[in-house]
Amino acid sequence: MMEMKGMKKKGRGRRRGTAMRMKQIVIVALILVAFVSTPSLALAAEITINPPDPTVGDTVTINGTGFNGNVTLKTTVTCWKPVSDGKCQCTMDDFEIPQGARFILSVREVKDNVTIYIKKSILPWWTVTPGFPGFTFDYSPNTSNVSSIEVPVGGKYKIDVIGDAVDGSENCTMTTTATMEVEADENGNFSETFDTQGIPICSFTINATDEDSTSAENTTNLHLLGDASKDGQVNGYDCCCIARYVAGIPGYDNNTISANAAKGLAGNCSTVDIEDARCLARFLIGKESTIPCSCP
Repeated sequence: MMEMKGMKKKGRGRRRGTAMRMKQIVIVALILVAFVSTPSLALAAEITINPPDPTVGDTVTINGTGFNGNVTLKTTVTCWKPVSDGKCQCTMDDFEIPQGARFILSVREVKDNVTIYIKKSILPWWTVTPGFPGFTFDYSPNTSNVSSIEVPVGGKYKIDVIGDAVDGSENCTMTTTATMEVEADENGNFSETFDTQGIPICSFTINATDEDSTSAENTTNLHLLGDASKDGQVNGYDCCCIARYVAGIPGYDNNTISANAAKGLAGNCSTVDIEDARCLARFLIGKESTIPCSCP
């Protein structure tokens, strides 16, 4: 009788052990199913601009990753110009426009009389006003917008935009947006290069959006020799910025100051030093006719 009871206990123990192992197997199986069925997270789309701190005239390369199929690449440049004799004027020399690109010029704080003058190579100037074939004009309060259809012939153009400023305005703003289509490869990458010659010295933004509405954006600043503050102007403030950068004052670092625009102003191409600030100051007060920079 005692033997029968022992056998029953052992049987119940084996059953409990078997049930426990089955439970563990089920849990592991559920974890594996959840792991396999969970979609992998897609990498975020990204675009990079190389060089990241370009000088006007540099060839810039735009690299994109994480995109699908057809990608709309949009470059936007916003610049501020002072009003002179009641006129708002912005000129771009040798401005590169790829074939098939579309562009929009938006000028703010102007009256409804903006005219665009366009010239390519040795051809005569085109005077673009409302009704000119291939261009659409519209005007909202104090803002004139001019858009084009696809550019039939790519290349370098001279563009002069001029209009009467709104009474009392001291500055006007012009935003130039060029749009073109590129194709991402099977890995979701694309690369496009273009010349920055003729682009105004100001904030320069690249936006890429694919056919799935995935988008990414990056912004840089074009600069000029001496424009250490990257504001599109060369003045006394740049001397202060160079001096503060050399002294290591917080906030005056490679994120806010263009070392490339300051380096070599006094002829030393290897580093930025206080002599660069002094040289720029002498140039600004007329002691030097040019900035004596010998760097490439």
